[in-house]
Amino acid sequence: MKDLYSNIDSSRIGLCQSVLEGAGIASYIQNENSPWLVNMMSPGVQPTLCIVDDERYDEAVKLLKPLNDNEAPAGADWTCAECGESNPSSFEVCWSCAAAKTSA
Repeated sequence: MKDLYSNIDSSRIGLCQSVLEGAGIASYIQNENSPWLVNMMSPGVQPTLCIVDDERYDEAVKLLKPLNDNEAPAGADWTCAECGESNPSSFEVCWSCAAAKTSA
């Protein structure tokens, strides 16, 4: 048994477990209900996805990598034509004045 992925968000854990199941990699969730039993969240009690067969660990990591990469959205940041505020490329409206993103 090897720990593979921990997250306070049980839906993320469930998604990762579904991906592993689809590839035939047996897994289980350790501390699945712990966040609801304690009033604080510490790394020691976070839900953790574990695999049963340690020999498939590297394969499991590769399968889950695309789900857990926090890549920045493609495109450049943009400046609002109304107020001049800088906005991340993923925003469709200005965070400051709510003006729509314009094509330049």
